[in-house]
Amino acid sequence: MLCWILIGLFGFGYTYLYSLLSTNPYMLFLWFPLGFLTSVLLFAIFILIFIWLLPYSKQDNKLKHAIVYQLVKFVCTILKIKVEVIGKENIPKDTFVIYGNHKSQLDPVIIYRAYHKILSAIAKSDLVGVPFLSRMMKGLGVVALDRRNDREGAKSIVDAIKRVKSGKNYIIFPEGGVKTRSTENMVALRAGAYKLATKAGAVISPVSIVGSSLLSENCPKHFTKITIIIHKPILKEEYNDFNTTQIGQKIFTIVNTGISTMKPNDLAFKDVLPTEVGEDLES
Repeated sequence: MLCWILIGLFGFGYTYLYSLLSTNPYMLFLWFPLGFLTSVLLFAIFILIFIWLLPYSKQDNKLKHAIVYQLVKFVCTILKIKVEVIGKENIPKDTFVIYGNHKSQLDPVIIYRAYHKILSAIAKSDLVGVPFLSRMMKGLGVVALDRRNDREGAKSIVDAIKRVKSGKNYIIFPEGGVKTRSTENMVALRAGAYKLATKAGAVISPVSIVGSSLLSENCPKHFTKITIIIHKPILKEEYNDFNTTQIGQKIFTIVNTGISTMKPNDLAFKDVLPTEVGEDLES
Protein backbone atom coordinates (compact mmCIF):
# COMPACT_ATOMS: atom_id res chain seq x y z
CA MET A 1 0.00 0.00 0.00
CA LEU A 2 2.99 2.30 0.58
CA CYS A 3 3.70 2.53 -3.15
CA TRP A 4 0.14 3.75 -3.88
CA ILE A 5 0.44 6.38 -1.13
CA LEU A 6 3.77 7.58 -2.53
CA ILE A 7 2.35 7.80 -6.05
CA GLY A 8 -0.62 9.79 -4.74
CA LEU A 9 1.55 12.16 -2.69
CA PHE A 10 3.87 12.73 -5.64
CA GLY A 11 0.92 13.55 -7.90
CA PHE A 12 -0.64 15.97 -5.45
CA GLY A 13 2.73 17.48 -4.48
CA TYR A 14 3.73 18.08 -8.07
CA THR A 15 0.50 19.81 -9.05
CA TYR A 16 0.38 21.84 -5.80
CA LEU A 17 3.93 23.10 -6.37
CA TYR A 18 3.04 23.93 -9.96
CA SER A 19 0.00 25.90 -8.78
CA LEU A 20 2.14 27.92 -6.33
CA LEU A 21 4.68 28.77 -9.03
CA SER A 22 2.05 29.63 -11.61
CA THR A 23 1.15 33.28 -12.26
CA ASN A 24 -2.48 32.26 -12.73
CA PRO A 25 -4.28 32.90 -9.36
CA TYR A 26 -6.92 30.26 -10.14
CA MET A 27 -4.34 27.49 -10.36
CA LEU A 28 -4.26 27.22 -6.57
CA PHE A 29 -7.94 26.21 -6.59
CA LEU A 30 -7.33 23.66 -9.33
CA TRP A 31 -4.49 21.79 -7.62
CA PHE A 32 -6.73 19.15 -6.01
CA PRO A 33 -8.47 17.91 -9.20
CA LEU A 34 -5.21 18.21 -11.13
CA GLY A 35 -3.41 16.30 -8.39
CA PHE A 36 -6.04 13.59 -8.50
CA LEU A 37 -5.76 13.24 -12.29
CA THR A 38 -1.96 13.23 -12.11
CA SER A 39 -2.06 10.52 -9.43
CA VAL A 40 -4.42 8.39 -11.52
CA LEU A 41 -2.17 8.81 -14.56
CA LEU A 42 0.94 7.87 -12.57
CA PHE A 43 -0.90 4.88 -11.10
CA ALA A 44 -1.92 3.68 -14.57
CA ILE A 45 1.62 4.11 -15.92
CA PHE A 46 3.04 2.21 -12.95
CA ILE A 47 0.61 -0.68 -13.47
CA LEU A 48 1.34 -0.90 -17.20
CA ILE A 49 5.11 -0.92 -16.62
CA PHE A 50 4.71 -3.45 -13.81
CA ILE A 51 2.65 -5.83 -15.95
CA TRP A 52 5.08 -5.47 -18.85
CA LEU A 53 8.06 -6.34 -16.64
CA LEU A 54 6.36 -9.25 -14.83
CA PRO A 55 7.63 -12.06 -17.10
CA TYR A 56 11.23 -10.95 -16.56
CA SER A 57 11.16 -11.75 -12.84
CA LYS A 58 11.22 -15.12 -11.07
CA GLN A 59 7.86 -16.80 -10.41
CA ASP A 60 8.34 -16.68 -6.64
CA ASN A 61 9.74 -13.13 -6.44
CA LYS A 62 8.47 -11.79 -3.09
CA LEU A 63 8.41 -8.11 -4.07
CA LYS A 64 6.38 -8.90 -7.19
CA HIS A 65 3.81 -10.83 -5.19
CA ALA A 66 3.65 -8.14 -2.51
CA ILE A 67 2.61 -5.67 -5.22
CA VAL A 68 0.21 -8.17 -6.81
CA TYR A 69 -1.42 -8.78 -3.43
CA GLN A 70 -2.08 -5.04 -3.04
CA LEU A 71 -3.55 -4.99 -6.56
CA VAL A 72 -5.80 -7.92 -5.63
CA LYS A 73 -7.02 -6.07 -2.54
CA PHE A 74 -7.65 -3.00 -4.70
CA VAL A 75 -9.67 -5.05 -7.22
CA CYS A 76 -11.75 -6.57 -4.41
CA THR A 77 -12.45 -3.09 -3.04
CA ILE A 78 -13.47 -1.70 -6.44
CA LEU A 79 -15.74 -4.68 -7.12
CA LYS A 80 -17.27 -4.44 -3.61
CA ILE A 81 -16.09 -7.88 -2.58
CA LYS A 82 -15.53 -8.62 1.10
CA VAL A 83 -13.54 -11.79 1.77
CA GLU A 84 -14.05 -13.66 5.04
CA VAL A 85 -11.57 -16.43 5.79
CA ILE A 86 -12.28 -19.40 8.05
CA GLY A 87 -9.45 -21.78 8.90
CA LYS A 88 -6.35 -19.67 8.30
CA GLU A 89 -4.51 -21.98 10.68
CA ASN A 90 -4.96 -24.76 8.08
CA ILE A 91 -2.81 -23.06 5.44
CA PRO A 92 0.03 -25.55 4.80
CA LYS A 93 3.62 -24.60 5.53
CA ASP A 94 4.99 -26.99 2.88
CA THR A 95 4.38 -26.86 -0.87
CA PHE A 96 0.67 -27.32 -1.58
CA VAL A 97 -2.00 -27.50 -4.27
CA ILE A 98 -5.41 -25.91 -3.64
CA TYR A 99 -8.58 -27.70 -4.81
CA GLY A 100 -12.03 -26.17 -4.53
CA ASN A 101 -15.40 -25.47 -6.10
CA HIS A 102 -15.51 -23.02 -9.01
CA LYS A 103 -18.36 -20.55 -9.63
CA SER A 104 -16.65 -17.37 -10.88
CA GLN A 105 -13.69 -16.30 -12.98
CA LEU A 106 -12.64 -14.26 -9.94
CA ASP A 107 -12.21 -17.35 -7.75
CA PRO A 108 -8.39 -17.47 -8.16
CA VAL A 109 -8.18 -13.79 -7.17
CA ILE A 110 -10.34 -14.38 -4.09
CA ILE A 111 -8.28 -17.41 -3.03
CA TYR A 112 -5.07 -15.43 -3.50
CA ARG A 113 -6.55 -12.73 -1.27
CA ALA A 114 -7.55 -15.30 1.36
CA TYR A 115 -4.31 -17.27 1.53
CA HIS A 116 -1.94 -14.27 1.34
CA LYS A 117 0.77 -16.60 0.03
CA ILE A 118 2.78 -16.78 -3.19
CA LEU A 119 0.41 -18.71 -5.46
CA SER A 120 -0.08 -19.45 -9.12
CA ALA A 121 -2.86 -21.26 -10.95
CA ILE A 122 -3.94 -23.55 -13.75
CA ALA A 123 -6.14 -21.52 -16.12
CA LYS A 124 -8.08 -22.24 -19.28
CA SER A 125 -6.11 -21.58 -22.45
CA ASP A 126 -8.73 -19.11 -23.76
CA LEU A 127 -7.31 -16.46 -21.41
CA VAL A 128 -3.86 -16.59 -23.01
CA GLY A 129 -4.94 -14.34 -25.88
CA VAL A 130 -6.33 -11.57 -23.66
CA PRO A 131 -4.03 -8.48 -23.81
CA PHE A 132 -2.18 -7.62 -20.56
CA LEU A 133 -3.94 -10.47 -18.75
CA SER A 134 -1.89 -13.01 -20.70
CA ARG A 135 1.35 -11.19 -19.83
CA MET A 136 0.36 -11.02 -16.17
CA MET A 137 -0.47 -14.73 -16.20
CA LYS A 138 2.92 -15.53 -17.69
CA GLY A 139 4.68 -13.39 -15.09
CA LEU A 140 2.89 -15.14 -12.24
CA GLY A 141 3.65 -18.62 -13.54
CA VAL A 142 0.09 -19.45 -14.59
CA VAL A 143 -0.09 -22.64 -16.67
CA ALA A 144 -2.60 -22.55 -19.53
CA LEU A 145 -4.64 -25.74 -19.89
CA ASP A 146 -6.47 -26.63 -23.10
CA ARG A 147 -9.26 -28.94 -21.94
CA ARG A 148 -10.39 -29.52 -25.53
CA ASN A 149 -7.12 -31.22 -26.42
CA ASP A 150 -6.17 -34.11 -24.13
CA ARG A 151 -2.59 -34.33 -25.40
CA GLU A 152 -1.88 -30.62 -24.94
CA GLY A 153 -3.71 -30.71 -21.62
CA ALA A 154 -1.48 -33.56 -20.43
CA LYS A 155 1.63 -31.57 -21.41
CA SER A 156 0.39 -28.60 -19.39
CA ILE A 157 -0.24 -30.79 -16.35
CA VAL A 158 3.28 -32.26 -16.65
CA ASP A 159 4.72 -28.73 -16.81
CA ALA A 160 2.70 -27.72 -13.74
CA ILE A 161 3.80 -30.86 -11.86
CA LYS A 162 7.44 -29.90 -12.43
CA ARG A 163 6.73 -26.44 -11.01
CA VAL A 164 5.04 -27.88 -7.92
CA LYS A 165 7.97 -30.26 -7.43
CA SER A 166 10.27 -27.22 -7.45
CA GLY A 167 8.32 -25.72 -4.53
CA LYS A 168 5.63 -23.59 -6.23
CA ASN A 169 2.10 -23.50 -4.80
CA TYR A 170 -0.79 -23.84 -7.26
CA ILE A 171 -4.56 -23.47 -7.51
CA ILE A 172 -6.58 -25.81 -9.72
CA PHE A 173 -10.34 -26.26 -10.02
CA PRO A 174 -11.04 -29.96 -10.64
CA GLU A 175 -14.53 -29.34 -12.06
CA GLY A 176 -12.93 -28.27 -15.33
CA GLY A 177 -14.51 -24.81 -15.46
CA VAL A 178 -17.65 -23.11 -14.17
CA LYS A 179 -20.33 -25.77 -14.70
CA THR A 180 -23.28 -24.07 -12.99
CA ARG A 181 -24.04 -21.12 -10.73
CA SER A 182 -27.38 -22.52 -9.53
CA THR A 183 -25.60 -24.05 -6.52
CA GLU A 184 -22.37 -23.29 -4.68
CA ASN A 185 -21.52 -26.99 -4.57
CA MET A 186 -18.84 -28.75 -6.55
CA VAL A 187 -20.77 -30.69 -9.20
CA ALA A 188 -18.09 -32.37 -11.33
CA LEU A 189 -14.96 -34.41 -10.79
CA ARG A 190 -12.03 -34.64 -13.17
CA ALA A 191 -9.64 -37.11 -11.57
CA GLY A 192 -6.69 -36.01 -13.75
CA ALA A 193 -6.55 -32.71 -11.92
CA TYR A 194 -5.40 -34.47 -8.75
CA LYS A 195 -2.22 -35.69 -10.44
CA LEU A 196 -0.91 -32.16 -9.97
CA ALA A 197 -0.56 -32.90 -6.26
CA THR A 198 0.01 -36.67 -6.25
CA LYS A 199 2.77 -36.74 -8.89
CA ALA A 200 4.58 -33.90 -7.12
CA GLY A 201 4.02 -35.33 -3.63
CA ALA A 202 2.55 -32.02 -2.50
CA VAL A 203 0.15 -31.29 0.33
CA ILE A 204 -3.50 -30.99 -0.76
CA SER A 205 -5.37 -27.95 0.57
CA PRO A 206 -9.16 -28.33 0.09
CA VAL A 207 -11.11 -25.07 0.05
CA SER A 208 -14.83 -24.25 -0.01
CA ILE A 209 -15.84 -20.97 -1.67
CA VAL A 210 -19.24 -19.68 -0.57
CA GLY A 211 -20.85 -16.73 -2.34
CA SER A 212 -18.90 -16.43 -5.58
CA SER A 213 -21.87 -17.69 -7.62
CA LEU A 214 -23.41 -14.25 -6.98
CA LEU A 215 -20.53 -12.27 -8.45
CA SER A 216 -21.74 -12.46 -12.04
CA GLU A 217 -24.92 -10.62 -11.00
CA ASN A 218 -23.59 -8.38 -8.22
CA CYS A 219 -20.30 -6.98 -9.51
CA PRO A 220 -19.65 -4.15 -9.44
CA LYS A 221 -23.02 -2.66 -8.47
CA HIS A 222 -23.74 -4.54 -5.27
CA PHE A 223 -21.73 -5.63 -2.25
CA THR A 224 -20.83 -9.34 -2.17
CA LYS A 225 -19.52 -11.28 0.81
CA ILE A 226 -17.38 -14.29 -0.04
CA THR A 227 -16.52 -16.84 2.62
CA ILE A 228 -13.42 -18.97 2.10
CA ILE A 229 -13.24 -22.11 4.24
CA ILE A 230 -9.71 -23.52 4.32
CA HIS A 231 -9.98 -27.13 5.40
CA LYS A 232 -7.41 -29.25 7.18
CA PRO A 233 -4.64 -30.12 4.70
CA ILE A 234 -4.21 -33.67 3.39
CA LEU A 235 -0.61 -34.83 3.59
CA LYS A 236 1.10 -37.13 1.11
CA GLU A 237 1.12 -39.95 3.66
CA GLU A 238 -2.66 -39.69 3.96
CA TYR A 239 -3.44 -40.06 0.23
CA ASN A 240 -0.62 -42.38 -0.86
CA ASP A 241 -2.86 -45.47 -0.89
CA PHE A 242 -5.64 -43.82 -2.93
CA ASN A 243 -5.97 -43.37 -6.68
CA THR A 244 -6.88 -39.98 -8.12
CA THR A 245 -10.58 -40.82 -8.43
CA GLN A 246 -10.77 -41.76 -4.76
CA ILE A 247 -8.89 -38.58 -3.81
CA GLY A 248 -11.28 -36.57 -5.97
CA GLN A 249 -14.31 -38.07 -4.23
CA LYS A 250 -12.76 -37.30 -0.84
CA ILE A 251 -12.15 -33.65 -1.80
CA PHE A 252 -15.64 -33.51 -3.32
CA THR A 253 -17.12 -34.52 0.05
CA ILE A 254 -14.93 -32.16 2.09
CA VAL A 255 -15.65 -29.13 -0.10
CA ASN A 256 -19.42 -29.68 -0.28
CA THR A 257 -19.73 -30.48 3.41
CA GLY A 258 -18.03 -27.16 4.15
CA ILE A 259 -20.47 -25.35 1.87
CA SER A 260 -23.48 -27.05 3.46
CA THR A 261 -22.42 -25.82 6.92
CA MET A 262 -22.57 -22.23 5.64
CA LYS A 263 -25.69 -22.64 3.46
CA PRO A 264 -27.81 -25.41 5.03
CA ASN A 265 -30.70 -24.77 2.63
CA ASP A 266 -28.58 -25.46 -0.44
CA LEU A 267 -28.67 -28.81 -2.16
CA ALA A 268 -25.93 -30.92 -0.55
CA PHE A 269 -23.96 -33.39 -2.68
CA LYS A 270 -21.89 -34.84 0.12
CA ASP A 271 -23.57 -38.27 0.06
CA VAL A 272 -23.74 -38.76 -3.71
CA LEU A 273 -21.36 -38.95 -6.64
CA PRO A 274 -20.66 -35.90 -8.82
CA THR A 275 -22.87 -35.41 -11.86
CA GLU A 276 -19.85 -35.44 -14.19
CA VAL A 277 -16.80 -37.65 -13.79
CA GLY A 278 -13.85 -37.03 -16.11
CA GLU A 279 -11.13 -39.50 -17.00
CA ASP A 280 -7.51 -39.14 -15.93
CA LEU A 281 -5.25 -37.25 -18.30
CA GLU A 282 -2.40 -39.34 -19.61
CA SER A 283 0.91 -38.15 -18.18
